[in-house]
Amino acid sequence: MFNFTDSTNIGKSYKDFVLISIDDLPDYKATGVYLRHKITGLEVYHIIKDDKENLFAYAFRTLDKTSRGVAHIMEHSVLCGSEKYPLKEPFITLASTSLNTFLNALTYPDKTVYPGASVVKADYFNMMDVYGDAVFFPKLDHATFIQEGHRLEMDEKGKLSIQGVVYNEMKGNYSSFQPIAFSDLISAMYPDSYPAFDSGGDPLHIPELTYEEFCDFHQKFYSPDNCILFLYGDIPTDQQLDFIDQRFIGRLIKKYDCREGGVICNIDVTSKNPVMKAEIRDLQKLNFLKESTSIKTYAPETGSTGSLVTLNWYSGLANMEKYFLSEALCGNDSSPLARALKDSKLGDDVQFQSFGQFKEEFYTAGLWGVKKGDEEKVFSLVEKTLQDIYEKGVSQDDIDSAVMGIDFALREVNRYWGPFSIQIMEKALKGWSNGDPCSSQLTPISSFEKVKAALKADPDYTKKLIKKYFLDPEAVKVRFVSEPSDKYFKEREEAETALVAKLEKNLDRGLLKKDLDELHTYQQHIETAEETACIPTTKISELDRHIDLPKTDLEFVKGADGSDIPLFVSKEETNGIFYIDVLFPFDHLQPQYLQYVPFLADVITNLGWSGKGWDKCTAESSCIMGDIWGRTLCGSVPSVPQCQAEADKYREYNFCGRNWIGLICKALSEKAEEALDMLAEIITKMDFEDHKHLETLIGELKAEKKNGLISNGREYAQKRARAAWSPNLALNEIMWGVSQLNTVANFKKHDSKKLLETFAYMYRECLKAGGIIHITADEESLKKLHPLLEGFAKKAGLTKLLPVHNYTMEELKPYISQYDEAASDKLQFLKVSGQTGYAAAITPASDYLTKEAAAENIFASWVSSHTLWDKIRTTGGAYGASCWIDSIEKSAVMTTYRDPTPEKSLQVYLDSLKELCSTPIPKEEVEKTIVSSYGNAIVPACPKDRGARSFEGMLYGNPQSFKQKRVDNILEVTEEDVEKAADRLYEAAVKKCSKAVFCSKADITEKSEKNGGNIIKIPL
Repeated sequence: MFNFTDSTNIGKSYKDFVLISIDDLPDYKATGVYLRHKITGLEVYHIIKDDKENLFAYAFRTLDKTSRGVAHIMEHSVLCGSEKYPLKEPFITLASTSLNTFLNALTYPDKTVYPGASVVKADYFNMMDVYGDAVFFPKLDHATFIQEGHRLEMDEKGKLSIQGVVYNEMKGNYSSFQPIAFSDLISAMYPDSYPAFDSGGDPLHIPELTYEEFCDFHQKFYSPDNCILFLYGDIPTDQQLDFIDQRFIGRLIKKYDCREGGVICNIDVTSKNPVMKAEIRDLQKLNFLKESTSIKTYAPETGSTGSLVTLNWYSGLANMEKYFLSEALCGNDSSPLARALKDSKLGDDVQFQSFGQFKEEFYTAGLWGVKKGDEEKVFSLVEKTLQDIYEKGVSQDDIDSAVMGIDFALREVNRYWGPFSIQIMEKALKGWSNGDPCSSQLTPISSFEKVKAALKADPDYTKKLIKKYFLDPEAVKVRFVSEPSDKYFKEREEAETALVAKLEKNLDRGLLKKDLDELHTYQQHIETAEETACIPTTKISELDRHIDLPKTDLEFVKGADGSDIPLFVSKEETNGIFYIDVLFPFDHLQPQYLQYVPFLADVITNLGWSGKGWDKCTAESSCIMGDIWGRTLCGSVPSVPQCQAEADKYREYNFCGRNWIGLICKALSEKAEEALDMLAEIITKMDFEDHKHLETLIGELKAEKKNGLISNGREYAQKRARAAWSPNLALNEIMWGVSQLNTVANFKKHDSKKLLETFAYMYRECLKAGGIIHITADEESLKKLHPLLEGFAKKAGLTKLLPVHNYTMEELKPYISQYDEAASDKLQFLKVSGQTGYAAAITPASDYLTKEAAAENIFASWVSSHTLWDKIRTTGGAYGASCWIDSIEKSAVMTTYRDPTPEKSLQVYLDSLKELCSTPIPKEEVEKTIVSSYGNAIVPACPKDRGARSFEGMLYGNPQSFKQKRVDNILEVTEEDVEKAADRLYEAAVKKCSKAVFCSKADITEKSEKNGGNIIKIPL
């Protein structure tokens, strides 16, 4: 057997894969092995790690110096059928039938990556097979190109418009100020280099891409000698190489004529660094501005509170010293540069980072939300502050805080948008794509230890870094301003109209009609079970019915009043970190205060305590804790007997079914005593006096809500549609929906003193209602924590919980904006300026934990991945559409995302429900969907999230053990059950359907206006 971790095997080959190097990766307790196929040039980097969640990723360098979005369109298109899997959409078929814990495709400015992960070996190899066939042997027919990229469409009146999935997705991206302003900054810093162009595609340039150029791009960039297969996990390297050799190598050799004089030949099998084609290396060269300059651009007004104004410096190759310097200067609100920028009141939010997406980075420092005329003040402030910090030096507290923050970040395992291995993958691929070893980016902890050693050896180390990166008189400085423009959308609409007119001039309408007829026929084809059978699947009989469930134990400690305070303990492998929640009910507040709860939670740790200023408190806490923040937790006990019985077990303790506000902090276990003492001090000695700082926080909150308006459109539409369904959903709308936007809009800086008085009253009332504690930690950390917790409970003043108060709909109605409109059956229009829309429809569904709910879940999952995908995404051009069952609230929820015709999509959904009543889902499809739903249930969670889910389940009579019940119900669903579910959901939708769309006025149809749809006012 070939030993891939034996250094004596370096230079030897296994199945023609030459072992290039072996990397010890102590920061990840893993080993990396790097191989190159000596005939095709395909490279493999396997991080061998004791982790059952294995991940693969095919990655290609895909650079383009245009904004036509060819890399993005290709990312979509290769997943639309291949040689071995000639379906319309193998990706969505695979996603909806596999046990994947992650499956996606990602377009970066310099590469395109196709990752998949699973905890089941057979399923993992199934995905690797489908994805490998997709990227190397795609169909790439013309219908796919015009569906995913761009095309002209004719409506019933013969009017032309540009459509396409990527085209419409990117129109959404060009609808908000922040992404466009920052993209313009990157373009300014790397003129005429690949980062200066939009790899996702600019809708005004996407239609320039031809089908021939599209096909050429795949031929050029998707060859095996421009690919690395990244692997992570515990499946042996030889098994993975055997699979690749069996499924792809022979076919690749044939396709690329891999012989002397062929397309791929003379592979360098000795280079320790990734092999890169000369033309790709040329594309990768970054251009920089040669002298200091000022640049101004314009971005859409939507989501802005003013301009983005930044001073920028080139900073060279990525390294940990720049990460440290960023944290020391701007790691938290009390850091010296961050505080100076905030205190200036020149903008709403700080912009500071060492932007490190490319091989060479740049520092950017400034403010968002700057008023016109204040730009020079921002530039002067940044320069003066950096000079002052250099002369005075960075305080030891700020240095210690930066070190603590980085140490913590490097130790913590998080699952942000996928497995932790995705974060490792991105680091490895940053090295590979730039021609450096994958291991070059995989030593963050070791590299930071060198920074810490430098800090210890040289008291002026931080000052020297400031001088090096910011104060060099010869350095190029770029003064950048992106200004919001109320003409942005109008000018782009005019440009789009002119583009359509230009395309129409040379248009052969007969040929267009032929192309569209072929496309629509292709799109409307419903693939049979026989056709989709080519996608390998796991059988229900092969599934392990018993799933891994986290556990939380209920203990008690004595509180300040001598009562038993509930202590929830979740033992998880947290790597020496502990997480502690201290929560207080807010359900004893009068209803008029509920709208203020989210902001109170936001500011609760930002106002200072014990008479000390917020900045001093932030600096102190940053040296002891990894982080501390306020949180809310809302919900109710489901009405089903099982949940009610579970809640009854704990009735005497008064913690089930409540709404909570409180604090959560995370710290290293060696800091446990200090952290708990500080947390107790914060809770008992919270100050509500600093109205000047609250004015700053009000400005930041308004900017945050405004900036996130478009990107959160789907959530606003969904919450609005459900606002009148139950007290719990009404509270969600009050606290997080359009109603909250109105609350935030009404905050005035000159009312900050009054608002602080309100917060002080609310906080005291919540503390009087009693408290609970939750800890997530590993076994060793718990040994340190347990002896400290009773003393902590007393120091923190925790007392017995008062009885539960459940808000009624009558109590909540007055605080829902335009409640009558929310409660009516008319469509609600959330009208904003933008180029995209979102839709939401809510209909009744069955109760939680019932077999009917399980069948409805399977039906909704199938509808999402088939009907909605085909009709709303593929044909309608929306970026996404989904349907899911919230059986706790007894509702079915359908939403669309970046949708060019959101109102039409609502009708498509309702019509589809009706159609599916008379067209049952085939048995084979039901079984595949059951397997996929089971896969969703077994997706691993990081330790922190495992603890949180288990704890929160206990608070609402819904323990993790009920997840096993839900899985059991899903595995028992039959074809007949799903047929009945379809009928039941359609009949319910006919009787009751709440609808909302988030869109521009242009998207509101004449028919809707005549029918009296309700216009919901959107502030900010």
